[in-house]
Amino acid sequence: MKRLSALFLLLAALLVCTAATAAPIPLDSPDNLPDTTADGFLPEGSDPVYYKDHAAGYWLYLDDTLRLEITRTRTSSPCLTYYLAEIVLARGSSLYTVTYNPEHPGRTNGLPQAMALSSHAVYAQSSDFYSYRVSHDRYPGSIVRDGKVLYKKTYSKVIDAIPNLATIAFFPSGKAEVNEAHEVSAKDYVDRGAATVLAFGPILIRDGEMADLDKNEYNHLEPRSCFGVVGPNHFVGLLVEGRKKHSDGADLATCAQILYDFGCTDAINLDGGNTAAMLFMGESVQLAENGGVDENDRAIPDILCAGTY
Repeated sequence: MKRLSALFLLLAALLVCTAATAAPIPLDSPDNLPDTTADGFLPEGSDPVYYKDHAAGYWLYLDDTLRLEITRTRTSSPCLTYYLAEIVLARGSSLYTVTYNPEHPGRTNGLPQAMALSSHAVYAQSSDFYSYRVSHDRYPGSIVRDGKVLYKKTYSKVIDAIPNLATIAFFPSGKAEVNEAHEVSAKDYVDRGAATVLAFGPILIRDGEMADLDKNEYNHLEPRSCFGVVGPNHFVGLLVEGRKKHSDGADLATCAQILYDFGCTDAINLDGGNTAAMLFMGESVQLAENGGVDENDRAIPDILCAGTY
């Protein structure tokens, strides 16, 4: 009898888990969305829905805690291709990180698409690539993951460099803030309840004001990865393609302007170049020269994520 009871409990648990992780339903058109709540989410318990069209440059995901929309923009003058991901989370949900090797964070790296697929992350973006600084014996910056301080050595003043180790901190409440490297320590962030702190920089926008980015260090046209804050639980990921025929890349002032025009009050530059990656349900959104999917080939320590499927 005890064995039967245990088996029944196990089967019940499996049924609950299966119901809670229903496979997202593909939509024929992004115009055919189900009815949503007043906050723009699906009613609690509804099956998630998604739409993706890589050729057109549009991706959409919606469930009862996440609303995600990614759009590709292309311009001819300047020659630029970039992606904006609008991320809206329900109260009680938050951004999170997935680490390739949680037992030794920052010591080993993995491909972003592999991490996103294995964790079933709806949205993923490359972050601060702090493992590079660790392996090259440089200041790593204030690095916090899952509410724990991983590294804390950082600059004592603002410097004009990439990275200058400015930080963006995410709190379970849905709040996020940006600070210069010396202003808030890793320990202070954790004491205040921050779950994740990324260190890279420079700051692009702070308290609704764009930073002075007219500096030689920031004027190069490069692939870029940036992250902005519109308000609590409302974020914007930016990825700019570069070093391609269809996109020369952008300077940081251009990135700041894009995020400012979208409504971001705060924003920071993250590690760009070959590190830059943006993924939708484990698949890169980037455009290859032949029109297909261009996957990131640089291994990194972790990814910044929203939602699971």
